[in-house]
Amino acid sequence: MCNMMREQLREPHSWAESKAVPCGSSHRRARAFLPPRPARVVGARETGFTLVELSLVTLLIVVLAAVTVPAFAGFWRASQARTCAWHVATLARRARDYSICRGLRTSLDYDSEGRRFRLTAESDPANAPGQFDELRLAGAQTVTLPDDVEVADFVVEGQAADQGLPLVFFPDGQALQAEIVIEAQPDRFFSIEISPLTGQAKVVEGDVRAQQ
Repeated sequence: MCNMMREQLREPHSWAESKAVPCGSSHRRARAFLPPRPARVVGARETGFTLVELSLVTLLIVVLAAVTVPAFAGFWRASQARTCAWHVATLARRARDYSICRGLRTSLDYDSEGRRFRLTAESDPANAPGQFDELRLAGAQTVTLPDDVEVADFVVEGQAADQGLPLVFFPDGQALQAEIVIEAQPDRFFSIEISPLTGQAKVVEGDVRAQQ
């Protein structure tokens, strides 16, 4: 009997000992499911830009702007001069066509004060020969030059248009020989050549004065 009671008293103690969990084992099992912590590289710095790097980038932007902005400005002025030359040539073709269709002499004039080309026609050759009035046609009949574009030269039959003969188109399709030079700074030229036999206008890139 005494031995049986001793065994019953020892049983809870032995059960507790058998169920006892070593200290820290549950913590180790929980950590087994966590992702590994990244290794820290000795000497590594945080991401970002230093003052020297920002200064170099700023300097590079300034240099690129200094190179590209003048080049783009020159390209824009040359494009404007080319467009004006084509518009003036179109105006000359309209003067020729109008002269042939109406049987009247027409003229292409340049107003230096207004910086524009315009069309005029001899409206009454019988009663007022040589009197040219500005045409009022549907569509564009004038070409105004922008500020960056200039008329470098306007020569009719070897004389300056503002000092000699005007550029006249005749009803038979002929015209006075003329050269109009449009300039865009710096040194970009576009020339309009008027053929005396056909009255046709042709745009040439460059200065025709240098070829004569």
